[in-house]
Amino acid sequence: MRQLIKAAYDKLLLALAVGAVVLSGGWLWRQQAEVRGLQGEMIGPILSDPTYTASEWRVSARPVAPWPKASAQSQGGGWLYEVFTPPVIYYNTVARSFSVTPPYIQSEPGGRGFGLELLAVQLEPYRLQLLGYFGAPGDYLAAFVSSRSPETLLAREGRRFDQLGLTLKSFDVRKVTIEGSETGPVYDVAALAVLQDEQTGTEVVLDSRVRKLTDTPLAVFKLPRATGQSSELHEGDTFADDNATYRIERIQLNPPEVVVARTVPGLPVPERQVLRPVAQVAGKSLKPDPFVAQPAQGVAATGR
Repeated sequence: MRQLIKAAYDKLLLALAVGAVVLSGGWLWRQQAEVRGLQGEMIGPILSDPTYTASEWRVSARPVAPWPKASAQSQGGGWLYEVFTPPVIYYNTVARSFSVTPPYIQSEPGGRGFGLELLAVQLEPYRLQLLGYFGAPGDYLAAFVSSRSPETLLAREGRRFDQLGLTLKSFDVRKVTIEGSETGPVYDVAALAVLQDEQTGTEVVLDSRVRKLTDTPLAVFKLPRATGQSSELHEGDTFADDNATYRIERIQLNPPEVVVARTVPGLPVPERQVLRPVAQVAGKSLKPDPFVAQPAQGVAATGR
């Protein structure tokens, strides 16, 4: 009995397998017929206009804009270099400064070099100095001097010096104590002026007893062919004569010395010299510079 059931079960499986194969073949044949039908159809677009022809595309020529030439920096014309090519920087131990050219320092005795004569190295005076005053308490008239004006400038509180950018805010005369006396208190009379500086936006106090100085170093030279006149120059200032161009590269206060560079046409690098004041080289001391202008007659309190 079991053998009959097994034989019937095997025949059933065989019939199912044959049926699956027949169904698969029928489905495949039907799909192939649809594919052949699609292959015979036209699927491209039908164009009514003439056949498209590609036009030649030309790139319009653009002018080449060169980069502008780099301008010289404040340290001189040699400080120029490409973006990816930094300069070779030298340090001059004598002049104690950096340069992009090999250091070439000439040494000459005294404070004379390149035909220049260094007279002094000092701080630049403030552009207005208090000289003294006229009048009585409550009605003072202050007296000022300036290197930019040959005349003595008289002013009361509130006056504005247009050319200097200064305004006199207040003026007072006080009795002050002089320190350092061993015998007892010693008094002095001082005139004090408070100015509003429009350039810096700060207040500046002037004292009639001392000269007001700035923090800017200044070199006093006697230039070639100058007939008894001196010239005051700052770092970075340049001047020229018939043969060369000179530049003040560095001014040092202590010890006082100035580095001067001379550029001569035809030489690849500038020449440099370290100058010191003539009086210092000769072993002499320089006296303080007095006020260039003297107070008018009747000034009650004056500077030095």
